[in-house]
Amino acid sequence: MSNRQLPLNCVDKCLLAMDRANEPMIIHAMLCLEGKIDSERLGSAVAQAQEIYPVMRTLIRSNGLRTSREIQDGSRDGVLTVQDLSGDGEVDHNSQLFDWMNQPMDPREVSPLRVFLLRRNGRESLLVFSFHHSSTDGVRATLFVKTVVELYNNGTAQASLESQEIRITRKGDELVEFANSQRSRVGGYYLRMASALFKRFVIDAMAPPTRVHHDRTGSSRRLHYCFETISTEELDSIESKAKSVDVMLNDIILAACYRTVERWNRKHGRRSQRIFIMAPVNMRPKGYRNVVSNQAAWISPSTSPRDRQDPVRLLQKVNADTREAAKNRTAFSLIYYFYLCSQFPLSIMRLVCRLLIVSRIYVNSIIVTNVGVIWPKPNSEEAALTNLGDARIVNFTGSAPVVTPMGLCVCVNLYNRKMNVSLTYRNALFSDEKAQEFLRMLVDEIRDYKTEPEAA
Repeated sequence: MSNRQLPLNCVDKCLLAMDRANEPMIIHAMLCLEGKIDSERLGSAVAQAQEIYPVMRTLIRSNGLRTSREIQDGSRDGVLTVQDLSGDGEVDHNSQLFDWMNQPMDPREVSPLRVFLLRRNGRESLLVFSFHHSSTDGVRATLFVKTVVELYNNGTAQASLESQEIRITRKGDELVEFANSQRSRVGGYYLRMASALFKRFVIDAMAPPTRVHHDRTGSSRRLHYCFETISTEELDSIESKAKSVDVMLNDIILAACYRTVERWNRKHGRRSQRIFIMAPVNMRPKGYRNVVSNQAAWISPSTSPRDRQDPVRLLQKVNADTREAAKNRTAFSLIYYFYLCSQFPLSIMRLVCRLLIVSRIYVNSIIVTNVGVIWPKPNSEEAALTNLGDARIVNFTGSAPVVTPMGLCVCVNLYNRKMNVSLTYRNALFSDEKAQEFLRMLVDEIRDYKTEPEAA
C-alpha cells in the first residue's frame, strides 16, 4: 500500500457499493449557531482538520479488483460553501438546507467532505458538515467536527497526525481482525456468527418486515429533515425511569420506536406484524479511538405484535435482546458477511446491494441510530465545547442516509444535556406534515414511556 493511499475496510466498501446502487450514502452533522462566524478562519480550520484526517482529502481509485483511497495534496477547493441570506427578507431556510443535503457527492470526483455555512440573519447561522458514509460513521464524523471547532477556537486540536498513521501503514481489514479477536470471549463463536447470518438472511427473509405506512408513492431519492428536542428536565426524568428498572436510555428509545411504528400503522388502518429496527453498534477496534473511519456494524432486533402489547414487557425484551447481542457479539456476524462481499469487484457488490433492496432479504422496518453524547466533559454529560469562536453552539443534530424500503431514518444524540431526535425522510414517500407528525408521536412516546406496570 502506497503512503498516498488509504485502504477501505469491508464496511467502507459495502457502503460505497450501496451508493453506487442508487442509494445515496451521505450523512450530515448540523450545528445551530448564534453569533458571528469568520468564514476565512472556518475554511482554514477545515483545511487543517483535513491534514489531520487525510481520509477527508481522498478520491476513490480502482485498479482492477482493488479499490482504495488516494490522498490528495492539500485540501480540495470548494469544500466550504458560504451562503448569506441575512438581507433576503422572507426566505425559506429549510429549502436551502434540503437543496444542500440533496447535492450528489461522488467520492471518485470530489473529497468525501463538504461544509456549508448558511447565514440566516445577522446573528443566526447553520453550519452543516456533510460526509460520504463510505469514509466515516456518525460517531467518527462528530470527532472530525470537534477537531474543526478546536482548531477554529485555539488553532490546535487534541487529535494528532500520528493517529492516522495506523490506517496508512496497516495491512488487512481492521474490522475483521477485531471480530476475530472476540473468539476467545464467546463460546462457539464462529457457529454463533453463522447462525446469526442464517437467521437474518434465511429465516427472517421468509416473511417481509412491517413497513412504516407512507402517504405518497414516488421514486425520488430527495431527502427532507426535521427534528425535535427533549429538554434537560424531561431527559432527567427519562433517565431516572430507565435507571429505576435497570435498562439503558437507548432501550427506551428503541422500545418507543417499536410502539410508534405500530401506533402509526394502526392509525392508518394497517396491521403490523414483525417490526425490525436496524440499530448501529459502535465497535472501535483497539487503537482506533482517534481514527476517522467506519467502525460500526448493525443488529436488527425484532418484535411481534404480542411483544408490543405491554410497554413494560416490550422494554424488558428490548433490553434482554440487546444485552444478548452484546454478549454474543452478534453484530460481528455482519462484518464477516461484509468482508465476503468486499472480495468481489464493486460492480458485483452493487448488484448484491440491489438484490437486497428489491427482495425480502432486506429485513429492516426502520433505522434508529444513537450517536450518544456529543463531546462530553470528563465524567459529565455536559458538552465540553459549546462555542465556535464568539458564536454559541445552540444545538447539534444529525441526519443519516435513508434506504428505499424504509423511507425514513431516526438519529438521536445528547448535546449539553438535551436529547435531539431527528427524522430524515424521502419526500416522495412522506409529506413534510406526515413526517413531522410521526416525529412528534415518537418524541411523545419517548417522553411518556411507561417503565412500570400500572397499579391495579
